[in-house]
Amino acid sequence: MRRFRFILLVAVCGLLVLISNSVGQNRPPTNLVFYTPAEDASGAIRALVNRFNAENPNIQVEHRTLSWGSDDCRNFYVSAFSARDNSFDVFSADIIWVSEFASAGWIEPLDSFFPLEERKFFLPGPIEGCSDQNQIWAVPWFTDSGVLFYRSDLLDQPPRTWAELFAVAQEQIAAGNVEYGYVFPGNQYEGLVCHGLELIWSNGGRIFDGERVTVNTSQATAALQILVELLELGLAPAEVLWYQEEDARLFYQDGKALFLRNWPYAWSLMNQEGSRIRGKFKMAPLPVGPHGTVGSGCLGGWNLMINRHSRHKEAAWQFIKYLTSFDAQKFHAMVGGRLPTRISVYQDEEVQSVNPYYQELLPHFLTSKPRPVSPYYPALSEIMQVNFHRALSGLTSAEEAIANIEREMKKFYPD
Repeated sequence: MRRFRFILLVAVCGLLVLISNSVGQNRPPTNLVFYTPAEDASGAIRALVNRFNAENPNIQVEHRTLSWGSDDCRNFYVSAFSARDNSFDVFSADIIWVSEFASAGWIEPLDSFFPLEERKFFLPGPIEGCSDQNQIWAVPWFTDSGVLFYRSDLLDQPPRTWAELFAVAQEQIAAGNVEYGYVFPGNQYEGLVCHGLELIWSNGGRIFDGERVTVNTSQATAALQILVELLELGLAPAEVLWYQEEDARLFYQDGKALFLRNWPYAWSLMNQEGSRIRGKFKMAPLPVGPHGTVGSGCLGGWNLMINRHSRHKEAAWQFIKYLTSFDAQKFHAMVGGRLPTRISVYQDEEVQSVNPYYQELLPHFLTSKPRPVSPYYPALSEIMQVNFHRALSGLTSAEEAIANIEREMKKFYPD
């Protein structure tokens, strides 16, 4: 009788295991919605999403795209969060939104998912940009840093200082080799803020000291005056006042200028067939100002965040962990041309064969700085956009523009 009961118990347990496995196999996957800006022609993001879905049948991700423009994407997210929208889980976000979104309670803090020992594998600047109030709110996905492109068929070495850039630009224009010395995105938008900050940092200036506004200095004024003089001397074309990144890149790609300030994404585009400067240019750190010690690029790039209202935060983290892994970042670097945030990807031989400038510029990327981390950043950016552009347009002096910036910023950060 005992033997019969034992056999019966084993049979029942086996049946329960079979039923449990069957239920588990039939359980529907966790569905995530992932938003990014409109994807470029490489299709790297969609390929990574498809690969994740194939390798993780229990989590399936739907990739949706928004506008190309950063401002349009931010407006979408702000409207969604204000309505407590939980219809999406993971999203890519401009580095400048971290403090604003965190302060508003719109995104999930990631300290429990992303411990300090894991963060050390990433570039320090992007990690700083993902942090606010001693917490981590995002994972750096891909980064950007302003760089100087120079015509390597005309120059053996890039200029180390802005004074050298002026001198060699004038020489090459006089020799008839180029029409202009320098082209940059000078429109009244975020790209101008990035370049203005780079000039200020490379000349020993800064915007804040803690939470005290400290922009109104002779270093900042002299830095902005550099851009003003590039236009006044005719070294930069007047139309840069309406240029964004792609306008400047296309102008430079036609072989009309000696130097270009842009982001590293332009490397592969300017090396494509049909480019007049294909194989005739290189990248270098930005020059140093007269009062500075090192050229500093402004960090761009996009990070991955979790919607605070998501019902699937654990699954969302698994997806973020995948997208920011070594293998995924290597693929994105080689196929999509994006700058990785994991330091080890820069040292990979296959990645270097596709992006030969990675190893040389890694020290520059390691010292690049994020824009001010502030919940008021959109307003601070607008203040800088307006005043930088007015100075370049000749509507005000560089000294007045910097003084105006400090006065307006102090409305948000009074002494």
